[in-house]
Amino acid sequence: MPETTLWTLSPSERTVLRAIWRHAPISRNAIAKLTGLAPASATRLVRDLELRGLVADSVLRSGGRGQPSRPLTLRAEGAYSFGVYFSHSYMEMGLIDLAGGLVSHERLRFAVADAEVIAQVACAGLLRQTAHLGISLDRVIGAGFALPGDFGETPAFLKAHAYFPALFDRDLAAEFASAMPVPVFVENDAASAALGERVNGQGRDLKSFLYVHIGHGIGGGLVLDGRLYRGERGNAGVIGTIYPMGEPRPSGQDLLESLAARGVAAADFDALEDLRPEDCPPLRQWIARAGAQLETGIHIAARILDPSAVILGGRLPPHIVSALLQAIDVDAAFKPSRVIPAPPVLASSLGSFAGLIGAASICLFEVLFKEEESAVV
Repeated sequence: MPETTLWTLSPSERTVLRAIWRHAPISRNAIAKLTGLAPASATRLVRDLELRGLVADSVLRSGGRGQPSRPLTLRAEGAYSFGVYFSHSYMEMGLIDLAGGLVSHERLRFAVADAEVIAQVACAGLLRQTAHLGISLDRVIGAGFALPGDFGETPAFLKAHAYFPALFDRDLAAEFASAMPVPVFVENDAASAALGERVNGQGRDLKSFLYVHIGHGIGGGLVLDGRLYRGERGNAGVIGTIYPMGEPRPSGQDLLESLAARGVAAADFDALEDLRPEDCPPLRQWIARAGAQLETGIHIAARILDPSAVILGGRLPPHIVSALLQAIDVDAAFKPSRVIPAPPVLASSLGSFAGLIGAASICLFEVLFKEEESAVV
């Protein structure tokens, strides 16, 4: 894995960059006031970030006399991040720029979700996409892999979900890193989706939120005071444990199995893109049942955590997420504690690319936007 000196920012540089990310376009004076830095220090740090190619002046014309103001914004082409998001039979890969724009994307199929295959396909995809766009690899912060799984006690690496036996109990971060020409970051798919919302979606302007991730299981990502909260072992936010295994659950895998039992062919999540609830009674029935089940989980989690909002997303296509959200009776969910204000329950704003953008956002967040314990901007 290559050195990351270009992206090794000081805490002060990250504080300034984060202020520009959150509040652009923003003046140097406003950065100083927002961060508590001396104006001269803020100006020097901005200059350093400009030399790195991460920020740039924009021009705002007020219509009056004199020089136009030149507030700062992120320089979208200053950095890129590669995301890898996979299921049983296919993999999605793509590049996002520093401003969060998805600049390339492709979906490829494979026979078995094996670590070597995933790593080889990801490496080839990164080289192919950067070459096609004329992007130098030294401008790619890293590659983020969103893995369906949880952290165990020992060894302390992310363990793949039981639905992925070829990946189980392997140090995938090390295996992927050995194959990639850029730094590698591995995160579970629920936490990466929450980071995607924090960097580019509904959670960008929220201090705290719970992301309910409907994937192979029912996961959760928890952002508190602007930071991803992991818990003691990295599994904070996993609300699916309140729905017993072996019984009907509001999970994506349960949906696929329920459809198959009713004669609807849907071997993997991409097969759901062409299914519409109005035309598919088994899908409509699952949405009604899963929505009612999620009411309980959302109520419990939201009352314990008191987040600004609950965001629903994951591996289901946006139209199914939207239908599932409509099936959740928020008033009924929070009725037992109606005297306490209820957080809004929102659908992910990242659409079909939520998982991919989340995977790529791991790198942006960890390297550039991660907030220090002592200061949240």
